[in-house]
Amino acid sequence: MVGVSSRTVMRWEQNTNRPGSEEAKKIAALLGITVEELMSDEFVPEEFESNDTEQDVLDRISDGVDNLVTGQETINDVLSLSQEKDDKRHEELIGEIKSQNEAIKSTFQTYEKSLDTSKSELRHKRIRTIIIAVTCFVILIIVIATWLIWLNFGFTGKGFEGPAEMGTPSYFEIDDGI
Repeated sequence: MVGVSSRTVMRWEQNTNRPGSEEAKKIAALLGITVEELMSDEFVPEEFESNDTEQDVLDRISDGVDNLVTGQETINDVLSLSQEKDDKRHEELIGEIKSQNEAIKSTFQTYEKSLDTSKSELRHKRIRTIIIAVTCFVILIIVIATWLIWLNFGFTGKGFEGPAEMGTPSYFEIDDGI
């Protein structure tokens, strides 16, 4: 209620330290006494005089009770404000944590989509590489087969006649006389 720690209040109670002027004003207001009464080392309880009427005594007691009630109401108000501030701060912190959590989820989902895309692209690249390799192999087989056929039969399909048409037989027509 005064805005100091419980450790500071404990030092005041043990008389190892004294409250500052602002704290003393707040405490005196809460207790319904003056700062001088609060800061004095002597406690002199208000004595009832024998000539006081019963009504005077009741009025002083009533005033003391009113001061206590007012102080308690002030304490309750301060505590409820403090609790409301704490609740608001807790809500703010929870909101911040939720927004950070959403940001992390969003980043993770983006990363996951990127990873899926990368996997898909890698799969497509592998398939393209295999198709290109198989196509190159097939083309190589076709080129080699065409070369062998051309070598045996020439462009006309009759085989090579040899230079100056000397009648050189193709590989399939060679007769070794066996």
